[in-house]
Amino acid sequence: MPRAVVAFIFVALSLPAAACARARHAEPLPYVEVLTGGATADAELPLIIALHGRGDTAGDFASLFHDFKARARVAVLRPPHVWGTGQAWFLEAYAHAQNRPRTAAELMALADRVVATAEAIAAKHPTRGRPVVMGFSQGGMLAWAVAIARPRAISASFPVAGFLFAEILEKARVDAAAIPPIVAFHGDADPLVPVEEDRRGVRALEKRGVHADLRIYPGLGHTIAPGLRDDLFEAMSRALPR
Repeated sequence: MPRAVVAFIFVALSLPAAACARARHAEPLPYVEVLTGGATADAELPLIIALHGRGDTAGDFASLFHDFKARARVAVLRPPHVWGTGQAWFLEAYAHAQNRPRTAAELMALADRVVATAEAIAAKHPTRGRPVVMGFSQGGMLAWAVAIARPRAISASFPVAGFLFAEILEKARVDAAAIPPIVAFHGDADPLVPVEEDRRGVRALEKRGVHADLRIYPGLGHTIAPGLRDDLFEAMSRALPR
């Protein structure tokens, strides 16, 4: 299988008027593009939006997809905040209860920017169906936010080592029929984002009639280990629009 082609694109994208209205006038984010499975840049491809964790960079996270075998265009989005030598989706500590309402509001605004970016990419490149979203850690929290706050804009969500903020669930008007398939992945030995946070969010969704598949990995910490990566790639490949 050919290696992925990586093109570094750190530019702000402009949206056509109709797309801008759909994305609530949110500003698209810069991104790194990865073409997987031997795909060419001019082909009609499904779109994967990838969201990395705090302190990582889009360029480094893009390497995760070098062995993704399905043909797709992967856009690894760059967060708006500087964190050390990398970036972050939000700066406040989520574990402090007083920070959660502000952080949840920021994640919901970022969900609009994720959708705006996907729509800008679809306006620029031949794109098959609605995008698939995946994210790790803070990116996983944002992947949850997109699935709940902007459900009709995506076809599936795959949060890894993240969780759904209760404040997002309270503010969003949840239509169970509109929520896309959600498959979450989490290690039960995660010291940074405890798996119980993910369990709590899934239980809260179930009370609203929404099913989310939470896959728990015994002994795994805060990482995308090879076994989890393989399961993630398999689930994402099945979810891509054909």
